[in-house]
Amino acid sequence: MHGRLVCLTAAVVAAAGVAGCGGGNTKILDTERVERAIEQTVLQKRHLKSTVSCPSGIEQKKGLVFRCIATFKGGQTPFVVTEDAGGAVHYVGVKG
Repeated sequence: MHGRLVCLTAAVVAAAGVAGCGGGNTKILDTERVERAIEQTVLQKRHLKSTVSCPSGIEQKKGLVFRCIATFKGGQTPFVVTEDAGGAVHYVGVKG
């Protein structure tokens, strides 16, 4: 099953919030929304129920790349997530 997830790719707009103390303008990516989008993609494309975990506290920044992990019955698949200028993210499942 692991290899079947490699070709999953999609995009989602992950709304950002403002974080930090003292009125800083750092925008934090809504990684929970990214997790749900990846779970939905895995379910729709591969008919597998999964749980996805992404790091929290990711700054919204064009070109930033991070990894999330989809866990499903029988294995795990990492997803590489890339942010674009408008807060949208694009993700693709990759081989471990």
